[in-house]
Amino acid sequence: MTASGEVFDNNADTVATSLSRQPQLPFGTLVQVTNIANGRSLTVRVNDRGTFVQTPQEPKCLDLTDGAFSRLGGVLDPDAGHIVVTQKVLG
Repeated sequence: MTASGEVFDNNADTVATSLSRQPQLPFGTLVQVTNIANGRSLTVRVNDRGTFVQTPQEPKCLDLTDGAFSRLGGVLDPDAGHIVVTQKVLG
């Protein structure tokens, strides 16, 4: 279960936001994320909260599902599981 009460779907275009993000993005918020390395873009919906900590290097960390991560061009490799994206809150 996600923090919003939905059943987790690892292939959905959904995202968890960092618990340290201020202000928090409400559940249901749509966010356009774009992989800056390849220009691929995807609209995801916030349905969960993460336990990860915000750092200066990752000021607004998003935790994408594996499906969304792959569609943006990320490689599902434990040593390379991060991509840098821009994000635009759509509402």
